[in-house]
Amino acid sequence: MKKGLFSLSYWGPISYYAKLIRYEEVVLEQFDNFQKQSYRNRCYIDGPNGALMLNLSIDHLHKGLMKETRIAPEQNWSQQHWQALQTSYNNSPFFDSLAPEIQSFYEHAPAHLAEVNLASTRLVLKWLRADVKLHLSESWQATWPEIQDHRQDFSPKKRSFVQAKPYPQVFDHKHGFQPELSILDLIFNEGPAAYDYLQEL
Repeated sequence: MKKGLFSLSYWGPISYYAKLIRYEEVVLEQFDNFQKQSYRNRCYIDGPNGALMLNLSIDHLHKGLMKETRIAPEQNWSQQHWQALQTSYNNSPFFDSLAPEIQSFYEHAPAHLAEVNLASTRLVLKWLRADVKLHLSESWQATWPEIQDHRQDFSPKKRSFVQAKPYPQVFDHKHGFQPELSILDLIFNEGPAAYDYLQEL
């Protein structure tokens, strides 16, 4: 069975899921240290003025390992992010069919960052109909035998723009095609075809 090891991500980028769905089993790392300015607490969506970053503020009293990191309680992040997605994707072809699950995701969002990321990843795999067994790591290991380690492969600082071809986006008439956005952008615009698009990358 092909196994892959990935860092946790918040609505990870398209390149992340293009790699992840190629594995039959995936381990998500929860025993690494939280890293600022990473996909662990941010994603990029297609906004009216171009790529828009959605960021989760971290509670600095409760951070360290990913499994221990909490989202800042004073931030009304779930409502803000849900409103941003509505503003950006309300007119996308598949928003209405996905909106109830996403709204529920935000209404019941956990306080721990790792749990938020795990829940978002499970939703994405469900929508993609990807048959991937998902697990959280049970301890820290610098190297893993017989498993492909992708924990350092994805970062906003070195965003990958290798994609098969542009797909229709909500605001492409204003600022052209925006590559390497959150997987949500692809799913809202392509729906069931998103899986085939990822397979071509």
